[in-house]
Amino acid sequence: MRKLLVLLALAGCSDAGGVDPDAVPEAELVAVRLALDSAFLHDTTLDTAFTGDSGLYALMSDLVFFFVDRASRISQGGGPDTTRVVGIEFDIDATQGGTQVTSNFTTILAWKGYDSTSGTMDTVFFILGSGRAPVTDSLWPRFTLDTAGTGTGFVIHQATDSTVTKWLSRGGRLRTTSSRYGRAQGSAASFSVSRGTLSGEFTINGKSVPDSSTSVTSALDYGSGARAVNVRIRGTLP
Repeated sequence: MRKLLVLLALAGCSDAGGVDPDAVPEAELVAVRLALDSAFLHDTTLDTAFTGDSGLYALMSDLVFFFVDRASRISQGGGPDTTRVVGIEFDIDATQGGTQVTSNFTTILAWKGYDSTSGTMDTVFFILGSGRAPVTDSLWPRFTLDTAGTGTGFVIHQATDSTVTKWLSRGGRLRTTSSRYGRAQGSAASFSVSRGTLSGEFTINGKSVPDSSTSVTSALDYGSGARAVNVRIRGTLP
Protein backbone atom coordinates (compact mmCIF):
# COMPACT_ATOMS: atom_id res chain seq x y z
CA MET A 1 0.00 0.00 0.00
CA ARG A 2 2.82 2.43 0.83
CA LYS A 3 4.45 2.09 -2.62
CA LEU A 4 1.06 2.40 -4.27
CA LEU A 5 0.29 5.69 -2.52
CA VAL A 6 3.61 7.09 -3.72
CA LEU A 7 2.63 6.27 -7.32
CA LEU A 8 -0.74 7.94 -6.84
CA ALA A 9 0.82 11.12 -5.50
CA LEU A 10 3.22 11.29 -8.45
CA ALA A 11 0.58 10.46 -11.05
CA GLY A 12 -2.19 12.83 -9.89
CA CYS A 13 -3.72 15.60 -11.90
CA SER A 14 -6.07 18.48 -10.94
CA ASP A 15 -8.89 20.26 -12.72
CA ALA A 16 -9.07 23.24 -10.38
CA GLY A 17 -9.67 25.77 -13.18
CA GLY A 18 -12.76 27.98 -13.38
CA VAL A 19 -14.94 29.72 -10.82
CA ASP A 20 -16.59 27.47 -8.24
CA PRO A 21 -18.59 28.61 -5.18
CA ASP A 22 -17.08 25.74 -3.17
CA ALA A 23 -13.50 26.66 -4.08
CA VAL A 24 -11.29 26.84 -0.98
CA PRO A 25 -9.22 30.04 -0.62
CA GLU A 26 -5.54 29.24 -0.76
CA ALA A 27 -4.79 30.84 2.62
CA GLU A 28 -7.50 28.75 4.29
CA LEU A 29 -6.20 25.58 2.67
CA VAL A 30 -2.68 26.39 3.84
CA ALA A 31 -4.00 26.76 7.40
CA VAL A 32 -5.61 23.31 7.22
CA ARG A 33 -2.38 21.79 5.96
CA LEU A 34 -0.31 23.49 8.65
CA ALA A 35 -2.65 22.23 11.38
CA LEU A 36 -2.37 18.65 10.09
CA ASP A 37 1.39 18.91 9.61
CA SER A 38 1.81 20.26 13.14
CA ALA A 39 -0.23 17.36 14.50
CA PHE A 40 1.28 14.50 12.48
CA LEU A 41 4.35 15.30 10.39
CA HIS A 42 6.87 14.69 13.18
CA ASP A 43 4.64 12.41 15.24
CA THR A 44 3.91 8.69 14.96
CA THR A 45 0.34 8.88 16.30
CA LEU A 46 -1.28 8.51 12.90
CA ASP A 47 1.11 5.77 11.79
CA THR A 48 0.42 3.67 14.87
CA ALA A 49 -3.32 3.91 14.21
CA PHE A 50 -2.80 1.82 11.06
CA THR A 51 -1.60 -1.76 10.98
CA GLY A 52 1.50 -2.11 8.81
CA ASP A 53 1.66 1.37 7.22
CA SER A 54 4.63 3.34 8.59
CA GLY A 55 5.02 6.86 7.18
CA LEU A 56 1.36 6.91 6.14
CA TYR A 57 0.69 10.55 7.00
CA ALA A 58 3.45 11.95 4.78
CA LEU A 59 2.14 9.89 1.87
CA MET A 60 -1.54 10.60 2.51
CA SER A 61 -0.91 14.33 2.90
CA ASP A 62 0.76 14.52 -0.50
CA LEU A 63 -2.10 12.62 -2.10
CA VAL A 64 -5.09 14.11 -0.29
CA PHE A 65 -4.00 17.76 -0.38
CA PHE A 66 -3.38 17.58 -4.11
CA PHE A 67 -7.10 17.14 -4.78
CA VAL A 68 -8.57 19.25 -1.98
CA ASP A 69 -9.28 22.57 -3.69
CA ARG A 70 -13.08 22.46 -3.20
CA ALA A 71 -15.15 21.68 -0.12
CA SER A 72 -18.83 22.01 0.81
CA ARG A 73 -20.08 24.30 3.54
CA ILE A 74 -22.25 22.56 6.15
CA SER A 75 -24.24 24.76 8.55
CA GLN A 76 -24.64 23.39 12.06
CA GLY A 77 -27.32 24.26 14.58
CA GLY A 78 -28.94 26.86 12.38
CA GLY A 79 -26.28 29.43 13.29
CA PRO A 80 -23.75 31.32 11.16
CA ASP A 81 -20.91 28.87 11.82
CA THR A 82 -20.13 26.46 9.02
CA THR A 83 -17.85 23.47 8.60
CA ARG A 84 -16.09 22.79 5.30
CA VAL A 85 -16.00 19.12 4.30
CA VAL A 86 -14.65 17.06 1.41
CA GLY A 87 -14.68 13.29 0.87
CA ILE A 88 -12.18 11.16 -1.04
CA GLU A 89 -12.96 7.59 -2.09
CA PHE A 90 -10.23 5.23 -3.29
CA ASP A 91 -11.01 2.38 -5.70
CA ILE A 92 -7.90 0.29 -6.33
CA ASP A 93 -7.78 -2.96 -8.29
CA ALA A 94 -4.36 -3.30 -9.92
CA THR A 95 -1.30 -5.51 -10.21
CA GLN A 96 2.10 -4.48 -8.89
CA GLY A 97 5.18 -6.69 -9.15
CA GLY A 98 2.99 -9.66 -10.01
CA THR A 99 0.87 -9.14 -6.88
CA GLN A 100 -2.78 -8.19 -6.99
CA VAL A 101 -3.49 -5.03 -4.98
CA THR A 102 -7.16 -4.44 -4.15
CA SER A 103 -8.19 -1.72 -1.74
CA ASN A 104 -11.22 0.47 -1.13
CA PHE A 105 -11.22 3.17 1.53
CA THR A 106 -12.67 6.57 2.33
CA THR A 107 -11.12 9.74 3.72
CA ILE A 108 -13.17 12.61 5.17
CA LEU A 109 -11.42 15.93 5.77
CA ALA A 110 -13.38 18.70 7.49
CA TRP A 111 -12.49 21.97 9.19
CA LYS A 112 -13.91 25.11 10.79
CA GLY A 113 -12.78 28.30 12.51
CA TYR A 114 -10.25 29.87 10.16
CA ASP A 115 -8.48 32.89 11.70
CA SER A 116 -7.15 35.09 8.91
CA THR A 117 -5.10 37.20 11.34
CA SER A 118 -3.07 34.32 12.78
CA GLY A 119 -3.41 32.06 9.73
CA THR A 120 -4.60 29.18 11.94
CA MET A 121 -7.52 26.74 11.83
CA ASP A 122 -9.41 26.18 15.08
CA THR A 123 -10.61 22.61 14.37
CA VAL A 124 -9.73 19.97 11.78
CA PHE A 125 -11.34 16.53 11.48
CA PHE A 126 -9.44 13.73 9.74
CA ILE A 127 -11.49 10.53 9.40
CA LEU A 128 -10.55 7.33 7.56
CA GLY A 129 -12.64 4.21 7.00
CA SER A 130 -12.54 1.01 5.00
CA GLY A 131 -14.69 0.58 1.92
CA ARG A 132 -16.60 2.96 -0.33
CA ALA A 133 -20.20 4.13 -0.14
CA PRO A 134 -22.33 2.76 1.30
CA VAL A 135 -20.35 1.96 4.45
CA THR A 136 -20.84 1.99 8.20
CA ASP A 137 -17.46 1.92 9.92
CA SER A 138 -16.86 1.97 13.66
CA LEU A 139 -14.05 4.33 14.70
CA TRP A 140 -11.29 2.88 16.90
CA PRO A 141 -7.74 3.79 17.96
CA ARG A 142 -6.37 1.30 15.41
CA PHE A 143 -7.59 -0.23 12.18
CA THR A 144 -6.49 -1.87 8.95
CA LEU A 145 -7.47 -0.15 5.70
CA ASP A 146 -9.06 -3.24 4.18
CA THR A 147 -10.87 -4.59 7.24
CA ALA A 148 -14.57 -3.99 6.57
CA GLY A 149 -16.52 -2.03 9.17
CA THR A 150 -13.52 -0.35 10.80
CA GLY A 151 -12.03 3.11 10.74
CA THR A 152 -10.20 5.70 12.80
CA GLY A 153 -10.28 9.46 13.23
CA PHE A 154 -8.68 12.52 14.75
CA VAL A 155 -9.89 15.88 16.00
CA ILE A 156 -7.22 18.58 15.91
CA HIS A 157 -7.41 21.95 17.66
CA GLN A 158 -4.95 24.68 16.72
CA ALA A 159 -4.64 27.74 18.95
CA THR A 160 -3.87 31.15 17.45
CA ASP A 161 -0.25 30.72 18.59
CA SER A 162 -0.19 27.53 16.41
CA THR A 163 -0.07 25.19 19.43
CA VAL A 164 -1.81 21.94 18.50
CA THR A 165 -3.88 19.54 20.61
CA LYS A 166 -5.23 16.32 19.11
CA TRP A 167 -7.71 13.64 20.11
CA LEU A 168 -7.73 10.08 18.75
CA SER A 169 -10.99 8.21 18.25
CA ARG A 170 -12.08 5.79 20.95
CA GLY A 171 -15.57 5.40 19.52
CA GLY A 172 -18.00 6.78 17.00
CA ARG A 173 -18.74 5.90 13.40
CA LEU A 174 -18.28 6.94 9.80
CA ARG A 175 -21.35 6.33 7.66
CA THR A 176 -21.66 7.04 3.95
CA THR A 177 -24.89 6.36 2.08
CA SER A 178 -24.12 7.15 -1.55
CA SER A 179 -21.64 8.78 -3.90
CA ARG A 180 -21.95 10.12 -7.45
CA TYR A 181 -19.18 11.24 -9.77
CA GLY A 182 -18.80 12.83 -13.16
CA ARG A 183 -16.43 12.11 -16.01
CA ALA A 184 -13.03 10.82 -14.96
CA GLN A 185 -9.84 12.66 -15.78
CA GLY A 186 -6.42 11.10 -16.21
CA SER A 187 -5.19 7.93 -17.87
CA ALA A 188 -8.11 5.52 -18.29
CA ALA A 189 -5.68 2.60 -18.46
CA SER A 190 -4.31 3.04 -14.95
CA PHE A 191 -5.19 6.19 -13.02
CA SER A 192 -8.19 8.49 -13.07
CA VAL A 193 -9.84 11.08 -10.84
CA SER A 194 -13.48 12.13 -10.97
CA ARG A 195 -15.31 14.80 -8.98
CA GLY A 196 -18.77 14.54 -7.50
CA THR A 197 -20.57 14.26 -4.17
CA LEU A 198 -20.53 11.96 -1.16
CA SER A 199 -23.40 11.75 1.34
CA GLY A 200 -23.19 10.57 4.93
CA GLU A 201 -22.27 11.58 8.46
CA PHE A 202 -19.72 10.93 11.17
CA THR A 203 -19.58 10.98 14.95
CA ILE A 204 -16.29 10.82 16.79
CA ASN A 205 -15.59 10.30 20.48
CA GLY A 206 -11.92 10.94 21.18
CA LYS A 207 -9.33 11.00 23.94
CA SER A 208 -6.42 13.41 23.94
CA VAL A 209 -3.05 12.16 22.73
CA PRO A 210 -0.82 11.07 24.36
CA ASP A 211 -2.24 11.15 27.90
CA SER A 212 -6.03 10.67 27.42
CA SER A 213 -6.59 13.44 29.97
CA THR A 214 -9.41 15.13 28.05
CA SER A 215 -12.27 13.96 25.86
CA VAL A 216 -14.06 15.38 22.85
CA THR A 217 -17.23 14.46 21.00
CA SER A 218 -18.08 15.87 17.57
CA ALA A 219 -20.51 15.07 14.79
CA LEU A 220 -21.14 16.24 11.24
CA ASP A 221 -24.06 15.39 8.98
CA TYR A 222 -23.50 15.84 5.24
CA GLY A 223 -26.44 13.69 4.22
CA SER A 224 -27.51 16.16 1.53
CA GLY A 225 -24.15 15.70 -0.19
CA ALA A 226 -20.62 17.08 0.13
CA ARG A 227 -17.98 17.69 -2.50
CA ALA A 228 -15.87 14.62 -3.13
CA VAL A 229 -13.35 13.04 -5.47
CA ASN A 230 -12.97 9.43 -6.52
CA VAL A 231 -9.48 8.07 -7.18
CA ARG A 232 -9.57 4.96 -9.40
CA ILE A 233 -6.56 2.74 -10.10
CA ARG A 234 -6.54 -0.12 -12.63
CA GLY A 235 -4.06 -2.07 -14.73
CA THR A 236 -0.42 -2.96 -14.08
CA LEU A 237 1.65 -0.61 -11.97
CA PRO A 238 5.45 -0.29 -12.18
